[in-house]
Amino acid sequence: MTRIRLNEKQKEILSELYTRIRRTVDDLPYTDDFETLYTEFIARSGVIMTRHDVWRALASQRKGKRLVRKER
Repeated sequence: MTRIRLNEKQKEILSELYTRIRRTVDDLPYTDDFETLYTEFIARSGVIMTRHDVWRALASQRKGKRLVRKER
């Protein structure tokens, strides 16, 4: 399994899109909010990733404390 590394600009795009959503990272999978985030991220970043890879990138950003903290 190849891990896709995002550059700083792509991480900023992902973070920006996440701040628009009211859900936490754990609540996102299989929601319309995630589909919107995924579609916009792919369009703006120009990178080709699966939904799973985008979710993992979000989880990594959260783990690195690079995402805004949201209340459940």
